[in-house]
Amino acid sequence: MKKLSKIDQDVLRAMSEGLADHEVCRRLKISAQVFSRSLKRIEARAAAESDDAGMFYERALKRRQERINISLAARLHALMDASPQAVLVIDGRTGAIKEFNEVACQIFGYTKLELSELTVEDLVPDSIRAIHHAYRLGFLANVRKRTMGYHPPIMGVRKDGTEVDMAVALTATLADDDVMVVCSERTAWSGRELRQNQAEMA
Repeated sequence: MKKLSKIDQDVLRAMSEGLADHEVCRRLKISAQVFSRSLKRIEARAAAESDDAGMFYERALKRRQERINISLAARLHALMDASPQAVLVIDGRTGAIKEFNEVACQIFGYTKLELSELTVEDLVPDSIRAIHHAYRLGFLANVRKRTMGYHPPIMGVRKDGTEVDMAVALTATLADDDVMVVCSERTAWSGRELRQNQAEMA
Protein backbone atom coordinates (compact mmCIF):
# COMPACT_ATOMS: atom_id res chain seq x y z
CA MET A 1 0.00 0.00 0.00
CA LYS A 2 1.21 3.47 -0.84
CA LYS A 3 2.95 5.32 1.97
CA LEU A 4 1.28 8.27 3.63
CA SER A 5 2.26 11.61 2.17
CA LYS A 6 4.49 13.91 4.19
CA ILE A 7 1.55 16.13 5.17
CA ASP A 8 -0.44 13.09 6.31
CA GLN A 9 2.53 11.87 8.34
CA ASP A 10 2.88 15.30 9.94
CA VAL A 11 -0.84 15.41 10.77
CA LEU A 12 -0.68 11.90 12.22
CA ARG A 13 2.34 12.81 14.34
CA ALA A 14 0.70 15.98 15.66
CA MET A 15 -2.52 14.12 16.53
CA SER A 16 -0.54 11.45 18.38
CA GLU A 17 0.85 14.27 20.57
CA GLY A 18 -2.69 15.13 21.61
CA LEU A 19 -2.98 18.41 19.73
CA ALA A 20 -6.47 19.73 18.99
CA ASP A 21 -7.48 20.03 15.34
CA HIS A 22 -6.97 23.79 15.23
CA GLU A 23 -3.57 23.39 16.90
CA VAL A 24 -2.53 20.88 14.23
CA CYS A 25 -3.58 23.31 11.50
CA ARG A 26 -1.69 26.15 13.15
CA ARG A 27 1.50 24.14 13.65
CA LEU A 28 1.54 22.76 10.12
CA LYS A 29 0.18 25.97 8.56
CA ILE A 30 -2.60 24.15 6.74
CA SER A 31 -6.27 24.96 6.25
CA ALA A 32 -9.15 23.11 7.90
CA GLN A 33 -10.05 21.65 4.49
CA VAL A 34 -6.54 20.23 4.01
CA PHE A 35 -6.65 18.79 7.53
CA SER A 36 -10.05 17.19 6.87
CA ARG A 37 -8.84 15.49 3.70
CA SER A 38 -5.71 14.26 5.45
CA LEU A 39 -7.79 12.91 8.32
CA LYS A 40 -9.96 10.90 5.93
CA ARG A 41 -6.87 9.34 4.36
CA ILE A 42 -5.48 8.46 7.79
CA GLU A 43 -8.81 6.92 8.86
CA ALA A 44 -8.91 4.85 5.67
CA ARG A 45 -5.34 3.65 6.27
CA ALA A 46 -6.13 2.77 9.90
CA ALA A 47 -9.08 0.63 8.72
CA ALA A 48 -6.98 -1.13 6.09
CA GLU A 49 -3.77 -1.78 8.03
CA SER A 50 -3.48 -4.63 10.54
CA ASP A 51 0.19 -4.30 11.49
CA ASP A 52 2.00 -2.02 13.94
CA ALA A 53 1.52 0.94 11.62
CA GLY A 54 -2.23 0.42 11.69
CA MET A 55 -2.18 0.31 15.49
CA PHE A 56 -0.25 3.58 15.53
CA TYR A 57 -2.89 5.18 13.32
CA GLU A 58 -5.64 3.89 15.62
CA ARG A 59 -3.89 5.25 18.71
CA ALA A 60 -3.51 8.66 17.10
CA LEU A 61 -7.19 8.73 16.10
CA LYS A 62 -8.21 7.62 19.59
CA ARG A 63 -6.06 10.36 21.10
CA ARG A 64 -7.82 12.87 18.84
CA GLN A 65 -11.27 11.64 19.90
CA GLU A 66 -10.30 11.89 23.56
CA ARG A 67 -9.20 15.47 22.97
CA ILE A 68 -12.52 16.25 21.27
CA ASN A 69 -14.45 14.74 24.20
CA ILE A 70 -12.49 16.84 26.69
CA SER A 71 -13.18 19.96 24.64
CA LEU A 72 -16.91 19.22 24.45
CA ALA A 73 -17.08 18.59 28.18
CA ALA A 74 -15.31 21.89 28.87
CA ARG A 75 -17.81 23.75 26.67
CA LEU A 76 -20.73 22.11 28.49
CA HIS A 77 -19.32 23.09 31.88
CA ALA A 78 -18.78 26.66 30.70
CA LEU A 79 -22.41 26.87 29.54
CA MET A 80 -23.65 25.37 32.79
CA ASP A 81 -21.62 27.81 34.88
CA ALA A 82 -22.92 30.76 32.85
CA SER A 83 -26.57 29.75 33.29
CA PRO A 84 -28.69 31.80 35.74
CA GLN A 85 -30.71 28.63 36.38
CA ALA A 86 -29.70 25.49 38.21
CA VAL A 87 -28.46 22.85 35.75
CA LEU A 88 -28.06 19.20 36.70
CA VAL A 89 -27.10 16.22 34.56
CA ILE A 90 -28.82 13.10 35.88
CA ASP A 91 -28.27 9.45 35.08
CA GLY A 92 -31.76 8.63 33.88
CA ARG A 93 -31.43 4.97 34.87
CA THR A 94 -30.10 5.34 38.41
CA GLY A 95 -31.03 8.93 39.29
CA ALA A 96 -27.43 9.72 40.28
CA ILE A 97 -26.46 13.38 39.98
CA LYS A 98 -23.46 13.33 37.63
CA GLU A 99 -22.87 17.04 37.01
CA PHE A 100 -24.26 20.35 38.24
CA ASN A 101 -23.49 24.04 38.43
CA GLU A 102 -23.00 26.41 41.35
CA VAL A 103 -26.58 27.71 41.10
CA ALA A 104 -27.86 24.20 41.83
CA CYS A 105 -25.85 24.18 45.06
CA GLN A 106 -27.27 27.57 46.01
CA ILE A 107 -30.90 26.67 45.32
CA PHE A 108 -30.84 23.34 47.13
CA GLY A 109 -28.43 24.40 49.90
CA TYR A 110 -25.80 21.70 49.46
CA THR A 111 -22.05 21.89 49.09
CA LYS A 112 -20.57 20.52 45.86
CA LEU A 113 -19.38 17.38 47.64
CA GLU A 114 -22.77 16.78 49.23
CA LEU A 115 -24.70 17.29 46.00
CA SER A 116 -22.37 14.99 44.06
CA GLU A 117 -23.26 12.14 46.43
CA LEU A 118 -27.04 12.50 46.04
CA THR A 119 -29.62 11.24 43.57
CA VAL A 120 -32.37 13.35 42.06
CA GLU A 121 -34.82 11.55 44.37
CA ASP A 122 -33.13 13.29 47.31
CA LEU A 123 -34.34 16.61 45.85
CA VAL A 124 -38.05 15.72 45.62
CA PRO A 125 -40.69 15.58 48.39
CA ASP A 126 -41.22 12.41 50.46
CA SER A 127 -44.72 12.11 49.02
CA ILE A 128 -43.42 11.20 45.54
CA ARG A 129 -39.90 9.97 46.29
CA ALA A 130 -40.84 6.29 46.13
CA ILE A 131 -42.41 6.59 42.67
CA HIS A 132 -40.13 9.24 41.15
CA HIS A 133 -37.91 6.58 39.57
CA ALA A 134 -40.90 5.57 37.43
CA TYR A 135 -41.10 9.16 36.12
CA ARG A 136 -37.40 9.01 35.22
CA LEU A 137 -37.71 5.75 33.32
CA GLY A 138 -40.89 6.93 31.63
CA PHE A 139 -39.11 10.02 30.38
CA LEU A 140 -36.28 7.91 28.95
CA ALA A 141 -38.78 5.63 27.24
CA ASN A 142 -40.35 8.64 25.53
CA VAL A 143 -37.60 11.23 25.22
CA ARG A 144 -38.93 14.69 24.53
CA LYS A 145 -38.12 18.25 25.40
CA ARG A 146 -40.18 19.68 28.27
CA THR A 147 -40.32 23.48 28.25
CA MET A 148 -39.53 25.26 31.48
CA GLY A 149 -42.45 26.33 33.62
CA TYR A 150 -45.30 24.98 31.52
CA HIS A 151 -46.22 22.06 33.75
CA PRO A 152 -48.20 21.26 36.93
CA PRO A 153 -46.58 22.36 40.22
CA ILE A 154 -43.25 20.64 40.87
CA MET A 155 -41.75 20.93 44.33
CA GLY A 156 -38.07 20.66 45.15
CA VAL A 157 -36.66 19.95 48.60
CA ARG A 158 -33.73 21.86 50.03
CA LYS A 159 -31.14 20.44 52.41
CA ASP A 160 -32.97 22.00 55.39
CA GLY A 161 -36.17 20.20 54.40
CA THR A 162 -38.08 23.21 53.12
CA GLU A 163 -39.96 22.81 49.86
CA VAL A 164 -39.80 25.27 46.96
CA ASP A 165 -42.04 25.55 43.90
CA MET A 166 -39.83 24.93 40.87
CA ALA A 167 -39.98 25.78 37.17
CA VAL A 168 -38.34 22.80 35.46
CA ALA A 169 -37.20 21.95 31.93
CA LEU A 170 -36.02 18.50 30.86
CA THR A 171 -34.09 17.37 27.83
CA ALA A 172 -32.19 14.27 26.77
CA THR A 173 -30.79 12.57 23.69
CA LEU A 174 -30.89 9.03 22.37
CA ALA A 175 -27.08 8.85 22.60
CA ASP A 176 -27.07 7.94 26.30
CA ASP A 177 -29.29 7.79 29.38
CA ASP A 178 -28.33 11.21 30.74
CA VAL A 179 -31.11 13.73 31.37
CA MET A 180 -30.36 17.44 31.66
CA VAL A 181 -32.52 19.21 34.22
CA VAL A 182 -32.72 22.99 34.16
CA CYS A 183 -34.65 24.48 37.05
CA SER A 184 -35.32 27.70 38.89
CA GLU A 185 -37.51 28.84 41.73
CA ARG A 186 -40.85 29.51 40.07
CA THR A 187 -41.10 33.04 41.48
CA ALA A 188 -37.71 33.95 40.00
CA TRP A 189 -38.55 32.27 36.68
CA SER A 190 -41.95 34.00 36.50
CA GLY A 191 -40.27 37.37 37.03
CA ARG A 192 -37.79 36.76 34.21
CA GLU A 193 -40.56 35.48 31.94
CA LEU A 194 -42.68 38.58 32.63
CA ARG A 195 -39.78 40.96 31.93
CA GLN A 196 -38.96 39.11 28.69
CA ASN A 197 -42.59 39.33 27.50
CA GLN A 198 -42.74 43.02 28.32
CA ALA A 199 -39.52 43.63 26.40
CA GLU A 200 -40.87 41.76 23.37
CA MET A 201 -44.06 43.84 23.43
CA ALA A 202 -42.22 47.16 23.78
